[in-house]
Amino acid sequence: MLRRFSRIKRALLVATAASLAAVSLAACILAEEPAELPPTPLTRPTILHGSVVPSTSTVLGTFPEKFIVPVELSDPTLSFQWATFVDYNALTGTGLVDLPRTSTFEAATTQGRVRTLEVTINPPPSTDGCHVIEVVVALRFASPSEPHVPSEPGGDVVTWFYSPGGDLSGCPVVDAGIDATIDAGEAGPQ
Repeated sequence: MLRRFSRIKRALLVATAASLAAVSLAACILAEEPAELPPTPLTRPTILHGSVVPSTSTVLGTFPEKFIVPVELSDPTLSFQWATFVDYNALTGTGLVDLPRTSTFEAATTQGRVRTLEVTINPPPSTDGCHVIEVVVALRFASPSEPHVPSEPGGDVVTWFYSPGGDLSGCPVVDAGIDATIDAGEAGPQ
């Protein structure tokens, strides 16, 4: 019986040693530092269109003193550029109100990943007709002479319509090249 007790003791001792070895091996694995996570890819700054002031859903009848533009960033500490335009003409490049400016991180203007721009734009010299006001944001623009063209990964734009009459009369009409007066049967073969 003494011999049998010794075998049980030895088996118990071997099992305990194996358990301790497994625990110490696991402890070594857990003690390793985690691998570095890859950096978050840069994404374009995104204007929170539903939160801009004044709202873009109506025509502005009076020109506001300032425009509030909340911009969401993938990293709130990033700097980004912005530029303002009134009646921008893509063919001639005219309509730039202000050279691109840079927004840098400030705790007072940043909440979470959203940085709020307060933009002052001078009203258009002419109060006739309709005017298009734009604020364009991007991490950077293609060049200082082309602030309406964001570099990769892109940008965003918010647009307001200003007409002292409070309606869209006098606004430019875009011709999409479709003559709506042509009857579908007269359009010819498709």
